[in-house]
Formats: sequence, C-alpha cells, structure tokens
Amino acid sequence: MSQLCSRISKLSSPLNRRRFSTTPYLYLGREVVGESPCGGNVVNFNLYDPRKEEQVVIENQTLSKHLRDSKRIGSSRGWLAMMNKHDSTVRLTDILNNPSKTISLPPLIKDETERLINVSVSSSDHGCVVVAARSDGSRLSLCRVGDSEWTRVDLPCPAFRLSQVMYSDRDRKFYVNSCISDYTGPTEYGPVNAYVRYPLSNSPKLDLRRLNIHQLFVQSPSGESFIVLWGLDCMTDKGEAVEWKDKMSNQRDLFIKTRNIMVYRQDTEKGIGPYTRDIGDLCIFVGENEPFCLSASDYPGLKPNSVYFAGRGSGYGICDLASSTISYLSDSPIRHPLYWIPPQK
Repeated sequence: MSQLCSRISKLSSPLNRRRFSTTPYLYLGREVVGESPCGGNVVNFNLYDPRKEEQVVIENQTLSKHLRDSKRIGSSRGWLAMMNKHDSTVRLTDILNNPSKTISLPPLIKDETERLINVSVSSSDHGCVVVAARSDGSRLSLCRVGDSEWTRVDLPCPAFRLSQVMYSDRDRKFYVNSCISDYTGPTEYGPVNAYVRYPLSNSPKLDLRRLNIHQLFVQSPSGESFIVLWGLDCMTDKGEAVEWKDKMSNQRDLFIKTRNIMVYRQDTEKGIGPYTRDIGDLCIFVGENEPFCLSASDYPGLKPNSVYFAGRGSGYGICDLASSTISYLSDSPIRHPLYWIPPQK
C-alpha cells in the first residue's frame, strides 16, 4: 500500500484527455441502435440537462466490444465504470467525450454478500490515477491504472459500513465519511482517510424508522465541506407509507420518494456541524455516484442554494434549501442507477 501511495504523483496516466462537456448532465441510460465494425455497439445516450431542464440525446456513439457483457458499477468525474459479468474485469469509459475508448483494470473480486456502493476516480493533474471501489461492510478496493491487481483496505465497522468514498481535490486524498459523530478510531488507512464529521446540530427531527437516510460528504469548489442527509420514503401505489425494514421482505412494487434533504456546514473553528438552509451560490448534486458541488453562477440555468437529486426507483428533481421544497423534474420510476456527470473543463 505504501508503494501505491508513493507512486501516485510520479507516473504518467492514460486517463489524461481533452475535455469537452461544459455542463452537468444526468445520465439516464443508453439505447442500442446497431453494431459497430469493431464488434461493439452503436448507442444513443439519453441525458438530462438541468440547466435547460430538458432531455438530450447524443446519437450514434460507439461503445467498445469489451463493454457488451458489462454492467454499470459507478461513475466519477465523467468516467463510467463497467464490470464484465464473466470475469469481473473493470473498464472505464469517457461516456461524453470518447465512449469508444476504454481503460482496463484487473478483476475486482468481492465477497458474494458484498454490494458495491460507489466508485471514485482521483484527479489526473499529477499524472497518476487511482480508482477506488467501495463495497458495503468493511471493504474498500484501490487500483492504480496499470496495476495488475486491486489492493484491499479494511475499514472499521459500523462507523463506515455504508459510507461512499470521495476523492478530495483540496487534499489530494480519498475520504470515507464516518456515520457516527463520536467515532474516535484511526483516521488514516494508507491513501484513504476517515472524515470524522462534527456532531450535527439545530436540525429538524427525522423519522429514522420510516426513512432511509443516505449520508454524503461533499466539498465545494473552494474546499468547504458539507454533510448531506438525503431522506428517502417508501410507499405503495396507493400512497401508503412502508417502513424500510418491511420493504426488504415485501415483494410488491413499491415507490420511492425523496422526502427531505438537509445540509450541514462543517465549522472547523467551532468543531460543529450546524444545519443550514443557505449555501449561497452553490448547488450540490447527489445520486448513485460520487456527489459533487458547483457554483451556480458559473453555469447559468442552475438554481443556487439547492440540491439536485436522482435515485433509482424515484426519479430526479431539485430541493430548494431555503424553503425545504422538493420539486420533481421527473417522477417516473427508473429501475437502474442514475448518475450525475460533472462538467469537464
């Protein structure tokens, strides 16, 4: 692991590439429209542009033949991570700028009981890229592009059991977020650091029995840190509430709704995490991939002081933080992961 860390800033990387996407998009999926001469698929990408609040189709894009038998496992920094169904090899593809090019990684082996949570890709500014794949439980797997195998990092449970992994441009480190505010264990695990949040304060009460709470760590372009609590509700087609513990054993078709989103600003001087309804010009994007934060004034059409959300089975929309109002841009149930793709400069 120490060798992996020491080489991060020294090696050249095939992930350096020219970037063209200058707006955030929501990746809704793809439609296969033909086959390419190289054995791959020709597809149309279905996207949603939050600036114009309209769907966009990028037509006739060629995907490598290596992706034909692969499934999506995550997205980070514009890269879509795909895992082969047969041999568990992982490939990264730049879905908006060069989807025909893939970067190959070795097989990602995980226990049968483990579920992948998300994938994070480090910045390539220093010439080397490391990919982090986060599974529930204690496992975090790291792989530098060009390595022959993944390196496993064990994290303490239950503090980090369901935490996503996030790469910090400010600190040049991977972070996992402690879900327990009074965690006092180790904070460094090789190239991975534990982000021990301050106690959350001054917030409305949540019905933890009924809601499924996703706790996410995100940094602004200036490096300011936030904790986002994303509360999901589960209900029947008649609008009857269902507790999440009952959902796991319920075979009926159930609907998921975003009930509320709360943001906590990390106050490093006071050592607290106060609830806030005002993040100024910022807007935060949360989905089933690595969250990110943008300045709305840099991307006209985005709504400041808001959180854009997208989830499988629930649709996508906006939470206005000042009024705590949830507005759906689409509430049609979508049964596959939804990924926000950040702009690439």
